[in-house]
Amino acid sequence: MTAAPTLPTELFSTHRLPNGLQILGQRMPDMESAAIAFYVRTGSRDEPTPALWGISHFLEHMVFKGTAKRDGDQITLDFNRMGAEFNAYTSFEETVYHARVLGDELPRALDLLADMMRPRLDGEDFARERDVIVAEITRGEDQPTQVAARQFYQTYFDGIALGHDVIGTRESIAAMQVEQMRDYWARRYAANNLILAVAGNIDWDQIVDLATKYCGDWQVGEEGRVALPFSPIATRKVIQRDLQQQLILMGYPFPEEQSKDYYAAMMAADILGDSSGSRLYWNIVHQGLAEAASSSYSPFDGAGMLFSFISTAPEKADAVLELMLAEFDSIERDGVHQDELERAKAKLIGHIVLDGESTMRRMLNLPHSWLIDGRLKTLEEDIRDIEAVTVADVHRIFQQWPHKDRTVMLTMGPREDIEAP
Repeated sequence: MTAAPTLPTELFSTHRLPNGLQILGQRMPDMESAAIAFYVRTGSRDEPTPALWGISHFLEHMVFKGTAKRDGDQITLDFNRMGAEFNAYTSFEETVYHARVLGDELPRALDLLADMMRPRLDGEDFARERDVIVAEITRGEDQPTQVAARQFYQTYFDGIALGHDVIGTRESIAAMQVEQMRDYWARRYAANNLILAVAGNIDWDQIVDLATKYCGDWQVGEEGRVALPFSPIATRKVIQRDLQQQLILMGYPFPEEQSKDYYAAMMAADILGDSSGSRLYWNIVHQGLAEAASSSYSPFDGAGMLFSFISTAPEKADAVLELMLAEFDSIERDGVHQDELERAKAKLIGHIVLDGESTMRRMLNLPHSWLIDGRLKTLEEDIRDIEAVTVADVHRIFQQWPHKDRTVMLTMGPREDIEAP
């Protein structure tokens, strides 16, 4: 068993405004800093038509261009005056605007971030930023690994919104109009579809009072999403490209994000294909057969995938692919060993505990815990759940979610003749 670490005291608080804005907090009184974010429950998965592909990411850019109270330069200047670390990101299922400041600057950070959630979405700013994003898309087309990943997701999630890229397409962005973005913002940036998360040196009552002041009159709109069941069609796609390496990407269904087997699935993927110390590492990468050979767990709302990646010399691609699939067969047939599981637990627990020492990481974990578990989980609870996973649990994951006849494979490189054995 992994030795129990010394954990910080966790003081959780929650509050929901009448308009549905959920506020989550963790007081970490020994910290000097505080981290804050507006977590918007929307991403590329929530762009239902090709005309909207990329709008979530585009809107993230526009949020920094100004509000009724501040222009874009003033937003940056105000963050800098606080000495803040600040940024934002968009993914398949979320858009997050975050900052980390000294504790006494938190009220000003909340004022600024709340103002940014009401962007002005000016037409001239929109037109200029559209050119920036089209240029970003063009640059990405020169990155083979990015191109391969985008094509793989389109193939794996064919027919559903998870399949299109977060950044959108050159065509969708070029044709997009500011009125479409204003409508999307009104629907998806509604109070009941946002979470305000804070962690660190905070005064909880003050946070609730300020959130009521700055956010209490926000509109109500769509909340969450309907995650329909999905199963990919096993297929093989080939993209011939003059590269030095042959890239092979594969995926097949695995437990969804909300599954009780979440931690078992995470450790199953780690044992199989972590970038250091896994079976694929020792039997393929460490042997000098490939530059990369890995597997990772990709959980989503209502869906999950075990994703695998190979980068190897073209002449070695057949042998490396055969070795990887042999490892899939072996682990599904024979399961894992206790020592492998203990190493995976130690890595995951170490990662969680180290995150627990960061106000930013603890703050970003609050919405995930709330949405997946329906409550805020302590580090002790997470560690207990990890420690409870058994060898039999991991074996069951691989047996219940086999790869044969369910795998989507994409290859990119100079060869067109690569087939799964």
